[in-house]
Amino acid sequence: MAEYLSYEEYLERGGTLGEADFRRLAARAKARIDALTYGRLRTMEEAPDAVKDAMMSAIGVIGGCGAEEMAASGAVASFTTDGYSESYQGADERAVAVNRALNRELVELLAGVTDGSGVPLTYAGGVEA
Repeated sequence: MAEYLSYEEYLERGGTLGEADFRRLAARAKARIDALTYGRLRTMEEAPDAVKDAMMSAIGVIGGCGAEEMAASGAVASFTTDGYSESYQGADERAVAVNRALNRELVELLAGVTDGSGVPLTYAGGVEA
């Protein structure tokens, strides 16, 4: 399977990026999904709708959390009202948190989806020979 989500499908599902930005982010999203599905999608002839949903989600998150965006946005990590204290989370910590949240969301979107052999895409166990 060449791509999990075409540019035309992306636009039909409400995407707003130009084609060049879409291609760049879709490649990263596909790599993330391949890692979470242990490459099982590569053997399928067509991507299920859940994979297309996962691609849309990943493209949106990856596109919105680049280094520039992370550095420009200050996220409050903790706040105390009595003695008034604020602390901010650095870009590195936010990037880790965003990556973990994205992985959880993608696994949730792909839960229950199986490959052509009936193996769940996100199954991490061994396969009998």
